[in-house]
Amino acid sequence: MSGQKKSGDSIASVCIWFLGAMSLLTVCTTTALGQESQPDPPGISEPNSVTQKKVDNPAEESTTSIKKRRILSKVGPQQMTPEQQEEAERIRQLNAKFGTDPTAITGRVQLSSQFRNLSRKASSILTVARVDLPFKKDYLLRVRAPFLQSSIPGQTGTINAHGFSDLEVVLGWRAYNTPEYAFFIGMNAVFPTATGNKVGLGKYSLGPIIATSRFLPKWESFLFGVLSHSVSVGGDSNRKSINVSSLSLRISTIWDERWWSVAQAGWRLDWERSTRGSMNLELEVGRNIVGKWGVFIRPGIGIFGQDLPGAYNWNIKGGIRYVFAGF
Repeated sequence: MSGQKKSGDSIASVCIWFLGAMSLLTVCTTTALGQESQPDPPGISEPNSVTQKKVDNPAEESTTSIKKRRILSKVGPQQMTPEQQEEAERIRQLNAKFGTDPTAITGRVQLSSQFRNLSRKASSILTVARVDLPFKKDYLLRVRAPFLQSSIPGQTGTINAHGFSDLEVVLGWRAYNTPEYAFFIGMNAVFPTATGNKVGLGKYSLGPIIATSRFLPKWESFLFGVLSHSVSVGGDSNRKSINVSSLSLRISTIWDERWWSVAQAGWRLDWERSTRGSMNLELEVGRNIVGKWGVFIRPGIGIFGQDLPGAYNWNIKGGIRYVFAGF
């Protein structure tokens, strides 16, 4: 692995590149097929203007076609040398071992705690126990059990609430997997198991989740994208409905056999609140301490929409995880 890293590249530029590439992939390129011109009737000596134009500018037409092919070749799957494929496989396995690959089918036991500074001088501490259970090679069952403690200033003083929050379950399948590309699709379900109204949403919700990965040979890193959508399908009729989309783009870099970093940009769109959105930036730094155990710290800052549910002014998260192979 190369010792030189381009740390000066900002996450914003990579996100713009990725979104632009994805938008280009969705464009259906069409090629105009010219029809063979008919021979001129007898007595008409003037050549057809369209045919004459094609004959006069063959070099220009050829150059345009080459440019189109070059653009599409940069957007689509890239040709990789055997050395690059070998490096992609090595880094992919390390990402799976460290728990930074959202498309990996690996087991995990993780405990994390997060302090969030919220709008209106409120704050919360979210502690989450997470268990991932892989089975049949390409399937994964994930369970997240959160415990929430929050402090919310009110007219009569600060309101403190604590208790178990809503249980989250994900069932997913890795549909495609190569050293340089992977595609994961699943279904996310949330159950209103909170012990109080202040620590849960009071709704059953359901929605798809998609994760992709792509190797970046230039940075010797992986680019991951995670897209999810959640809508309420039942629960307390007095609580506000849920209709939220989330997107995160992250670059994971393995610095050596023990250290890693993850730079992430996340967006959240709330369709129930006038289609308002929020954005945050987070940076995770982690280290493998012994065997399959790793620790990490993950600070973050809100860019806009900090007053929306799920957003924050700033936060700091830390945790410990144990990652094991599938069954």
